[in-house]
Amino acid sequence: MGREASNKWLINADFFGETESFLTEIQDQVILTRNYRKYILKQPDTDELCRKCGKDSETIQHITAACEQLVPTEYVKRHHGLAKIIHQKLAEAAELNEDNSPYYKYAPANILENENFKLYWNRSILTDKTMHFNRLDITFMNKKQRTPL
Repeated sequence: MGREASNKWLINADFFGETESFLTEIQDQVILTRNYRKYILKQPDTDELCRKCGKDSETIQHITAACEQLVPTEYVKRHHGLAKIIHQKLAEAAELNEDNSPYYKYAPANILENENFKLYWNRSILTDKTMHFNRLDITFMNKKQRTPL
């Protein structure tokens, strides 16, 4: 079951061959990072430090989750890309949206509303206490129960 579930995305994802190949390379950690060149390929005189920040070893983990130079741009872009997919699925489930465009073309509306639900995108929330971070990506409200979901 474990291997079958682990590889299910290869069958069901409908990726281009190049995309599937790249994702498999990432999963197998054989991307040509500086760390890979220095320690796996044993290339002498290879600087292992990240090309962006120059502080830590350039590994897949560092590139995807730890490079301080990528935080304000690439990580935020990746985060919003995923949040848009969730927004689209919530809007469909609550019958708030008839936009059937592919997830990569979907542009969330700031407010979607019907008689049962209200869905906000990237809106500040007023709170009783002053909070530095009060801008939520998605707020989904049940209007009849008057509760966030």
